[in-house]
Amino acid sequence: SEALEVWGWNIAAKALKERLTEFERAVPDAKAEVVMSGADMQSRLLLSLVARTGAPDVVQLQNRDVPRFAPSGRLLDLTERMAAYADQFPEAYLRSCRHEGRIYAVPWDAGPCGVFYKRSLFARYGIDPAAIETWDDYIRAGALIVERSGGRTRMMNLSKNGLMDTFLILLQQHGGGLFDAEGRICFHSASTEEVLSVLRRMLDSGIAAPVNTYTQEYFAAFKNDSIASYPIAVWVTGMIKENAPETAGDWGVFPLPAFRPGGLRASNLGGSVLAIPAETRHPEAAWKFVEFMLCRSGPQEAMYRSYGLFPAFLPALGSASIQQPDPFFAEQEVVRLLALDLERIPAMELTKDWNEASRLVGEALSAWAGSRQSNADFMRQVEAMLTRKLGRKVVGDG
Repeated sequence: SEALEVWGWNIAAKALKERLTEFERAVPDAKAEVVMSGADMQSRLLLSLVARTGAPDVVQLQNRDVPRFAPSGRLLDLTERMAAYADQFPEAYLRSCRHEGRIYAVPWDAGPCGVFYKRSLFARYGIDPAAIETWDDYIRAGALIVERSGGRTRMMNLSKNGLMDTFLILLQQHGGGLFDAEGRICFHSASTEEVLSVLRRMLDSGIAAPVNTYTQEYFAAFKNDSIASYPIAVWVTGMIKENAPETAGDWGVFPLPAFRPGGLRASNLGGSVLAIPAETRHPEAAWKFVEFMLCRSGPQEAMYRSYGLFPAFLPALGSASIQQPDPFFAEQEVVRLLALDLERIPAMELTKDWNEASRLVGEALSAWAGSRQSNADFMRQVEAMLTRKLGRKVVGDG
């Protein structure tokens, strides 16, 4: 039989490749080959879908990109095939896979967030992670670290031109968003206001090193004493293990601080899905591939163990093998901790112009950080800009 063509990128593609023999054993009438596709994958996929030729049988997408592709009618409708599995994925991850009530993709890896910290630095400066419950506690502990280290160590990394990831983590944690369920702009809200005031305190308190995530300086900080903790998604663990293997055993993780005592201590950043282009000549085999990789505990556990791809598939998270203590984190049960409130993370509405909207908001945030503009003026200005650029209504405008 003709081999299915599967497109993915970096560690995700490697993870799928390693499971191919298992898949072909489980589904003997199917063969698959994984093509590691680079940065231009999105544009190549768009072109092939528009031309109705050259698309793969299965493709990996960022969860935030599904809303761009789903309305086109060029992805296979998976609603009936997913009927047996839909309730085994948290709503926060399934939401972006739906369009007008139909399902067009299957959630793969999730990006639950926590605070990943260096045990030696917290111990040296007398900080007890168990005493940090709110963002105010976190900022106070950060100020102590800066003071006690004579400014050598900062609590976190956060630069004025790289605020968007932290902003989105806080916004989803607070139940806010850029769009409401009808696709209207809802940026001007109590949630956004509270997120902005936490961000402003992080910047003003001096607890943050002005280092952008994913830069050489960021990776180097895993090894030195310049940054004590990282409030970010679980996929950072893969980066730490790869860039600073010698720090094994010095890491810990605690839940994201809440906005107020007793509040939710979980959020999400990133994650990806698998989808099937509608033009595939092998819809049944393509579905069997997606089902085997994403709706079975075994492959999901293996992909987490090898590559830190945190399963969105809930049964995999409940298995004993994935909840093993992690020696890199001093035998802490990292998965159990991060899976605790996965189903309580508020779902964020992603729209077909989500990427454009988040780019615009990211640029506006940099200006806000530098200009000290009031939060109310800033929210009004961003809403006006998004309305103008995206042609969408604002909540409350009738």
